[in-house]
Amino acid sequence: MLGDFRVYLRALEMDDYKTSIKWRQDDEIWRMVLSPRYYVSEEYEKKWVENIIFNSSNRVTLAICMKDANKHIGYVHLTNIDWKNKTSSFGKLIGEKEYWGQGLGKEATMLMLYHGFYELGLERIEARQLLNNIGSIKVNEKCGFKTEGVLRKAIHKDGRHQDLNLMSIIREDFDTLIKI
Repeated sequence: MLGDFRVYLRALEMDDYKTSIKWRQDDEIWRMVLSPRYYVSEEYEKKWVENIIFNSSNRVTLAICMKDANKHIGYVHLTNIDWKNKTSSFGKLIGEKEYWGQGLGKEATMLMLYHGFYELGLERIEARQLLNNIGSIKVNEKCGFKTEGVLRKAIHKDGRHQDLNLMSIIREDFDTLIKI
């Protein structure tokens, strides 16, 4: 199907906040994500994880874990799921920097796309990244996403309005990519 991956995806567990709180406190990570910088307490992060576990009717958030060490290294999301039109938004985060640049984001993306298209029955998945987040754009391209355009000054971050890159992949393209 998708190959011999080094990562697997799993449901969030309550203790995942203990790992992800470190990522929320890292300035380098915050510079790459779409949301503006805000400060999060451990209790807030714990509540965020709890909310994902128990209140997610139009989103799927899964933990990215290393197979060899069974270590939680990031998150992958399908959000704003529109069940009628079978569309969703996609996002990923490798929070453990020691795992950056090793192709693990691509593996997690492929696993989540498979889940979205074949298990949830989605037809279109889009992704938005800061235009200067070249790494994320390249990973998405390797996973079959096509650039649709630039959303000019679509987000206020770091004291200024910034452009977003808009990409999408449809099930037909994913079928071709993995040769179903």
